[in-house]
Amino acid sequence: MPELVTEASQTLPAPVVVWLDPTRPEFGTRVITTVPDGLAALNRHGIDDARHGPHAQLWQDAAAALKAASVEPNPNNLRRAFDAMLRLVKRVAPVPTRVRVLSAPRGLRERVLGLLAPSYGRLDLAGPPSRAFSARGD
Repeated sequence: MPELVTEASQTLPAPVVVWLDPTRPEFGTRVITTVPDGLAALNRHGIDDARHGPHAQLWQDAAAALKAASVEPNPNNLRRAFDAMLRLVKRVAPVPTRVRVLSAPRGLRERVLGLLAPSYGRLDLAGPPSRAFSARGD
């Protein structure tokens, strides 16, 4: 008896964050967490333009990897789908790290910074810690 493929079994190893409309960043982002979301995103979010442009091979690689993961959602296929989708998004419509962290934090440090960012304003992952994080000097 073949295994039943559910959306939970098609979850990517980590989320991929894409712009809703790369030409209008103020519209926000979309978080891709499953293979069906990834397949749908190939035809939206500015990614569809890559299908016939200079990044057509990346688009085709992502489509092939996502289709393979939808048919057989094993860890290797899911990892390949994630990697291919991430490569495509980074090339076609990259989301800045600070926006990605707020949309879909991956690690503990990013989760904490994502929670604190709205309270403390600018989120600079490479810069020195803000005064809010430093110990009192008195």
